[in-house]
Amino acid sequence: MDLIEQCYNYLFWGALVVLAVGILAALVYIIRARLTVDRIIGINLVGTIVVMVIVVLTFLLGEDYLADIALIYVVLSFIAVMMLCRIYINLYQRNQRKKEEASHDR
Repeated sequence: MDLIEQCYNYLFWGALVVLAVGILAALVYIIRARLTVDRIIGINLVGTIVVMVIVVLTFLLGEDYLADIALIYVVLSFIAVMMLCRIYINLYQRNQRKKEEASHDR
């Protein structure tokens, strides 16, 4: 292994450490968040960081199929966040209707 490859390996491992710290910080954010919207944003952040980890592993290990896995994970993460947002919007609208009905009943 020549010097340049060794430097790249150190760079990739450093990036993985930074991304791992980012995932831990995002998990703390999700746990401490008071609003549902903040939790959804945190989940989206974790999904994005996981994709970055997979891409770094693609370069570190030299396995091209990991890039395909990253793309699949991006699509699944997007669908999951869209479903969470849809559920949140439906719950919010239902609560608003209940509040309106309660105010009209008075």
